[in-house]
Amino acid sequence: MRWYILKLGIVDQWYFLKRNLPEKINRWLLFFSILSMLLVVYDFGFQQEASWQQFVRKAYGVIFPVFTLLFAIRFALSFSKKRSAGLLLSELVILLLLILATDLHFVHQYQLILFESWINFFSSKYFSHALLISIFVIELSRSSLLLLRIRFNPSLLFLGSFFFLIIFGTGLLLLPRSTHEGISFIDAVFTSASAVCVTGLIVVDTATYFTPLGQGVILFLIQLGGLGVMIFTSFFGFFFQGSHSFQNQIFLKDFINEEQLSKIYKTLLKILGFTFGLEVAGALLIYQTFPAGLHSGLEKVWFSAFHSISAFCNAGFSVFTDGMFDAGMGARYNFNMHLVIAWLIVLGGIGFPVVINFYTFVKYFSINTWNQLTRREKFHHIPRVINANTRIVLATTFFLVAGGTLGFWLFERNGVLSGLGWYGQLVTSFFGAVTPRTAGFNTVDMTAIAVPTLLFYLFLMWVGASPSSTGGGVKTSTFALALLNISSIARGRNRLEIFGREITNDSTNRAFGIIIMSIVVIGSCVFSLSYTNPGLPLKALVFESFSAFSTVGLSLGVTSQINDTGKLILTATMFIGRIGTLTILVAFFRKLSSWSYRFPSEQIYIN
Repeated sequence: MRWYILKLGIVDQWYFLKRNLPEKINRWLLFFSILSMLLVVYDFGFQQEASWQQFVRKAYGVIFPVFTLLFAIRFALSFSKKRSAGLLLSELVILLLLILATDLHFVHQYQLILFESWINFFSSKYFSHALLISIFVIELSRSSLLLLRIRFNPSLLFLGSFFFLIIFGTGLLLLPRSTHEGISFIDAVFTSASAVCVTGLIVVDTATYFTPLGQGVILFLIQLGGLGVMIFTSFFGFFFQGSHSFQNQIFLKDFINEEQLSKIYKTLLKILGFTFGLEVAGALLIYQTFPAGLHSGLEKVWFSAFHSISAFCNAGFSVFTDGMFDAGMGARYNFNMHLVIAWLIVLGGIGFPVVINFYTFVKYFSINTWNQLTRREKFHHIPRVINANTRIVLATTFFLVAGGTLGFWLFERNGVLSGLGWYGQLVTSFFGAVTPRTAGFNTVDMTAIAVPTLLFYLFLMWVGASPSSTGGGVKTSTFALALLNISSIARGRNRLEIFGREITNDSTNRAFGIIIMSIVVIGSCVFSLSYTNPGLPLKALVFESFSAFSTVGLSLGVTSQINDTGKLILTATMFIGRIGTLTILVAFFRKLSSWSYRFPSEQIYIN
């Protein structure tokens, strides 16, 4: 009897351990991945004495075996669950790399010369850092899915993800190896916020002030800030978790504007695929436009990658001192490069819902064409795929870019465009219409442009890019809905219709709410800057305020002259502009339940 009770207790303990062990392993992996990330940051960012270098080597010698053991246990436990072959393969690859790094760490210590080149690579800091950073990203992404299960305000989580990324970026920029001569805390916060909010306003020269490590940190912040932290962590979390709950899908639905829950993961994959595909293609095209012999091959690769990512994310950061206006780096009159960057800005600012909608249309059209060519079907019905949002965004973008190009040429043909050939004037005018819509690159001297052009720039900056894109502003659809609603009121109609669809009152109300809030925020920023920086021209401060709110990054050259208080004001404005005014209000105001009553209506006298 005692033996039976003992056996029963052992079985119960085994099932309890089997059920709870994976969760404990995941917690330990997250804990050690955070420790390893701190170790990598210290190793990368600080100058080390000999004693500390020895300590870091010993720390690597401890942390790799620990990771190997924990990953081996989790890999063994994965077989007891229904996991996909791809997930098991990815876990196996990481486990093998950890075993390799652990073994070669000791092999390298004993200076064995067999396969010395391979041993040097796999036991190098670059391989160790890359592996540890990858593990940190994986474990953080897996853990981020747990946040989605908590009944948490999605808007507050979205806001918090950007806030913590700014803080994290500030810490990285403060590392001694990120700059040549050090950077103040306020300047680090401003630069980090400008990168995360994909603005491009700078208080120090990115090209000369930051080391390659610092520039890499800025590029990392631009990429994460452009797409959004939640998109990255959710995708990797879904991939390495192997499953996703109904709560996860509900939570992410609004982040990526996907109506069908079953397509959440595929939509995330399309967004990342479209982004990285265009950034790689853009980098290759920019690389081809550099003059031969001006830069080394490695420099051209870095310049191309940096400007491609910065352009697609509508950030406006450049590793040239004067941006695209820099003559010494072969950029000022490189009109082919300007054209590539301009199209990257347009495609990055068009919005992911439009891209996915267009992808669906091309898919249906290709199937229909193939069936007709192979005579499987004479005609295959194509449903109404291109929705009203896509039509409004594309139409508004076209008129803004076309009108902006014509307006820039008319206002500047005898100004900054004088002396350029017809091709140079055409490309510069096109670039001048595209870049104010939240990009921030400049191919002309901004202090030399005419006043009408400045006013036109303020309008283009205020409108900005499209919804769910890498850009800012009040958004093209907001501006279009406001105009359409005014037209509808003027015609005496009580509802808004376009492209055979009726626009909901909720969309119209949100559009006017965003417009009013944008005026309030920009006005507050102008007032605060003029009060704290009375010695600077009001025209320049107004331009800075519009640029910060719309996350553009264009400046009349006074950003570095603004005092610390003004920098914090601009930082807050950039943050509000990137997150969105209504999103911030929703994050902090309690959502009321739907009302079950209505009061008698009454007319309010207007005008």
